[in-house]
Amino acid sequence: MIQPVRFLVLASLTLAACGEVPPEVEPPAPWSAPVLLGPRAVLEDVNDDPDIVEVHLRAEFTDVDLGDGTLRPMMTYNGVYPGPLLQAKVGDEVIVHFENQIWEPTTVHWHGLRISDEMDGSPRIQEPVAAEGGVFTYRFVVPDAGSYWYHPHVRTNEQLEFGLVGPIVVHDPSDPVFDAERYVVLDDILIDGSRDVIAPFGSHPEMVHGRNGNVLLTNGRTSPAETGAARPGQVERWRIVNTANARTMSLSLTGATLRVVGTDAGRLDEPFETDRLELPVGQRYDVEVHHGAEGMTVLTSHVLGLNEAGEVEEFPIPVYEVAIAGEPAEAREIVWAPATTVDPRTVDESVELRFDAVDDPDLGLLWRINEQAFPEEPLFTFPVGHTVTMSLANLAGQEHPFHLHGQFFEVVGRPGLYDTVLVGGGETVEIVAHLDNPGRWMAHCHILEHAELGMMAEIVIGE
Repeated sequence: MIQPVRFLVLASLTLAACGEVPPEVEPPAPWSAPVLLGPRAVLEDVNDDPDIVEVHLRAEFTDVDLGDGTLRPMMTYNGVYPGPLLQAKVGDEVIVHFENQIWEPTTVHWHGLRISDEMDGSPRIQEPVAAEGGVFTYRFVVPDAGSYWYHPHVRTNEQLEFGLVGPIVVHDPSDPVFDAERYVVLDDILIDGSRDVIAPFGSHPEMVHGRNGNVLLTNGRTSPAETGAARPGQVERWRIVNTANARTMSLSLTGATLRVVGTDAGRLDEPFETDRLELPVGQRYDVEVHHGAEGMTVLTSHVLGLNEAGEVEEFPIPVYEVAIAGEPAEAREIVWAPATTVDPRTVDESVELRFDAVDDPDLGLLWRINEQAFPEEPLFTFPVGHTVTMSLANLAGQEHPFHLHGQFFEVVGRPGLYDTVLVGGGETVEIVAHLDNPGRWMAHCHILEHAELGMMAEIVIGE
């Protein structure tokens, strides 16, 4: 019997004797991430392995210029606001060496990533990283392409308002190449008449409605200070996230057409065009922007406020602008690789989550889920792999962007998968949760003041 290795050698000699030497095959070029416009910095990968992203992240105090020439003391990641971009490709192992140099404990939550609960930044599982020198290494694999973000999960309403936010992109190497890609971080901030960011919970309305800032920010600068440039006819991919404490962003685009190609969980099977994007706190959209003729492409946030007559009115505020000029780009169609087919899921059970508030005589205003504020026991325990319809019933007049850690869900009547959904005052929204990631997972309102006042619970998947 001829051994396999010897057989290969003989076959090679036979080919050489016949003059049929196989041509040298060039190895495929290593994949490299596209340049993303918008982020202030990019975390440097210090690992040579192409399938491992290893970075250093530090929470610290920094004087920040929001674009008005005034330096304000804020909390930042690696000295920039928003924090530096963390990017990887699907399937990469990510290692983050985190150091905390602020004066209070903190964690890092990787919003939207379906990773281990031990790495999710929940202070109920991870001991918060000690102030002024504490360290912790986060290590996880990123399974899903999409646009995500990171922020603390300790005193979140304060630490996030003071600047601890940063963007994440998990790339799919098979995605089409665009003329440009942009990450647009939308936020607001409440500052006093001089220079300081106002401390949280300064008023009862803030406890009721959540903190709404008096300054809109785009990528950490006063809107619409962010301005880009493009040629007529260019096609770009914009990744848009709302990192505000409480404000829902109602967005429109002029000077270009907008096609939604992805939601919280990544790309859509069937993209769609729209005139208005409703972006609650924590949620993301990936959009194709097809620039028109010379002029300006303007992303506008429509903010509700009181006019001079004391009536509620919608005020359009430009938040991002791209100047369109130069030689028109050659017309082309963006072609996406076929989407992975997902088998339809059968619903295993149904539950209800009720959102309301009470005025406790000892503790003051409390926001609750299923009549509990900060429940110690999990709201529910489900087997791994279950598909559960959750009826989100808002019994209060204030809206609640509901966020579920570690899982994705469908929103009945909408395309795509999400990890955050807005439930308006007095509204009931049905979601179908795909509970595939085992662990203890936070479920809460992403109006951060509501979460800090009780609207924070856990759901257990598995044992």
